[in-house]
Amino acid sequence: MKTMYEQERKRGLTLRRVLESIQARKVSISFAIVFFILAFFLAQVVLFEASVPFFLPIWALVSLRFQRFLPWTIAGALLGSFTLGFGQVIIHAMQALIFPFHSKKVIKKIPLPLFVLIDVIFIQVIWQFISYGGDIPVSVWLAIGYEGILSLFMTIFLFQLFLPLPDFLHKRWTAERMGAALLIGALVLTGMSSFIFGYVSIPLVIAHLVIAVASAVGGVQLATVVAVLAGTILSISKLSFSGMIAVYAITGFLAGLHKPFGRLWQAFSMLGATFFFILYDRTLPLDSVYIGSLVTASLLFFAIPSKWIKYLKDQLFPDTSNVLIRRQKWMTEKVNNQLREFQHFVDFITRFISDRFDSKGVDDQEQPKALSVCQSCFQFEKCWGEKSNGIPLLMEQWENDSKKTRIQIEKKIQFKCVKPMQIVQELKEREVKRHLNSQLQHGKKMYALKLRDMGNHMSDLMNKLDNSVTLYTSHEEEVKQKFQQCNIPFFQIDVLNIAVGQMEVVCCLPIESKAKMVGERLILPILYDLWKEPFEITAMKEIHQPYEHIQMTCKSSVRFEITHDIYTSSSRNTIYSGDAHAVFPLHPGLLAVILSDGMGNNIEAHRESRRVMHFMRECLNKKMDPETTMHTLHYMMSLQDDTDSYATVDLALIDLQKGELWSWKAGSMSTYLIRGNDMRKIESKHVPFGFLPTFTIEARKVDIKDGDVLLMLSDGVFSSKTSIEKQEMYYKKILQDPTMNAERFVKMLEETYSLPGDDRTVIFMQVKHIVPEWSIFSPREAAKFQEKMVH
Repeated sequence: MKTMYEQERKRGLTLRRVLESIQARKVSISFAIVFFILAFFLAQVVLFEASVPFFLPIWALVSLRFQRFLPWTIAGALLGSFTLGFGQVIIHAMQALIFPFHSKKVIKKIPLPLFVLIDVIFIQVIWQFISYGGDIPVSVWLAIGYEGILSLFMTIFLFQLFLPLPDFLHKRWTAERMGAALLIGALVLTGMSSFIFGYVSIPLVIAHLVIAVASAVGGVQLATVVAVLAGTILSISKLSFSGMIAVYAITGFLAGLHKPFGRLWQAFSMLGATFFFILYDRTLPLDSVYIGSLVTASLLFFAIPSKWIKYLKDQLFPDTSNVLIRRQKWMTEKVNNQLREFQHFVDFITRFISDRFDSKGVDDQEQPKALSVCQSCFQFEKCWGEKSNGIPLLMEQWENDSKKTRIQIEKKIQFKCVKPMQIVQELKEREVKRHLNSQLQHGKKMYALKLRDMGNHMSDLMNKLDNSVTLYTSHEEEVKQKFQQCNIPFFQIDVLNIAVGQMEVVCCLPIESKAKMVGERLILPILYDLWKEPFEITAMKEIHQPYEHIQMTCKSSVRFEITHDIYTSSSRNTIYSGDAHAVFPLHPGLLAVILSDGMGNNIEAHRESRRVMHFMRECLNKKMDPETTMHTLHYMMSLQDDTDSYATVDLALIDLQKGELWSWKAGSMSTYLIRGNDMRKIESKHVPFGFLPTFTIEARKVDIKDGDVLLMLSDGVFSSKTSIEKQEMYYKKILQDPTMNAERFVKMLEETYSLPGDDRTVIFMQVKHIVPEWSIFSPREAAKFQEKMVH
């Protein structure tokens, strides 16, 4: 048996779950109650003692915008119609049966308010024709006309007030919506005229309470407008006592006039206006019920929390200064963060260049202009004439060979030239001039590219600040138009990111819609058609607050994935290697691969290649253009003039969405792409970083497909005793094995060829299509095999 404690605890848990469920669905419950009450009272509103026009407008509203609450509307309308008789129920039922014809293609061109007017008049004419045996009095014809016209205006007011979700909850109240709400509220009050309890009339209490709240929110203007409108509707509904309009108008005017003095003075001013008209005109129906209702409304006015009135004031009369201040603060923080990040990057570049200059030093001694030693020599014809003794050829060899071999050439020049020291000095000066001129040209281009990137960076920054809101809004409007053209029901569309490869769109759909199927079959193709970028559904969840809906998140879909395997080893089995590599994503749709080989296999080569890789990684992560990055690094490494130290660089950017490989090479080995039985080679046309014979670096683009194998490697895996072509044919053969990896690849080369004692690095990559996990169907095995053949 359960103890009393356990029973009480279970009871408490059950009650708490019920309260949590009600809290989660409070918006849906509120809408159900509102539509039930509106349908009940609007179905029994009587104007001019004959017209009952307002069932069909509320039915049209709920049928088109709030279908989930249709049962509650039907229940309220039936109860309201029964209070007027069974005949009124039949009239309303016939009007509801004709309304679905508005969805037909031909009739749909008729504006909805006009179709409601036609529906009301058509049913009433048939009903009255049967009732009067074909002889309808003129007064009845007028009543039918009034009912049709009032139905038309009521439809406009209802659709103006009840915007689609979530606009109804989040959009600010305009003057039009407020006017529609007041008119509808006043007409509902006419349907509540029989709700009198003792000396208190519910319609009068609500009317005076609304006037008091309006005076507290908007002062004289709003209170007077609300009072005149309420008095007009209530007076017309009774076809008498038009003087009550003046009573309501003066009541609202005095209540708004005393707003600065507080609620007590507002309440007394409302009572004062009533007592004035009691003394002024005894024919007005200012009886004990009216006074009791006014006193009750004043007491309820004191009980309304101040935060409710403040909320209404913010909705109707928003203070834009706070919004502007918050917007300015947000913009300032965003600018500061981006500029701070840019400043850090500039500091990094500055330190990198400073280290180069500090370690090399600067020779400030001005070099004299080169003199033509040979032209001033008496043996000029002997050396440079038709029967030359070989001096020009030796000079050309000296300029093209490395420093280590120049000593032998200089000795040969001494045997043939009478001024060998001057010749060597002039050759050195010419080499320095060429080197400096190349540096100058390369430096000009580098700084031009850096200025271009800086300008693009600042331009993007300003565009983000100026157009961040309008840009996303325009994209959201485009998506909404597409959804409307395809008849896709939705509540809200939010475009969170429009960066290529990182796009994110959130769609709020009705909870009763088949969201998953609609998303895959309709929404994803629409997004692809708009931005020419594949999307996938990354999240789908049911939300209950502030209203029930399904939230679907669509993000840029990456079509390909790269699986990579890396093998690296040093020639001396040390912890350092002259090779350096990095594989990292710049964003989900872009993968960067860097392979650098420093000169030699000692600690200096290790540091040089690591420095190159670190620099390129920082630049790419800071969104620097790859071409600018390569030029900058090429220029800074050329500042070395005391050694022949250099480093090769192999940079590959792989676009995983479009299936493209962009390759930049500086002295590196070729990159190999194996596709089935074919092998493509991406060769290097530029020298390693540290030499500057040219100042152009070009990129090569290659398309990649499902099943491709990419191979990037350093020169340590090539044998000098076997031709490159023969080794490449062996690569093509062994890479056909689907189980091949980087380590096995190197081991097989070591067994087949005599590889040099050098550092070795191999980056082995395989390209595969990504099969989305969000698909609600899976293809057959045969279809899967066929999909791989479609590129």
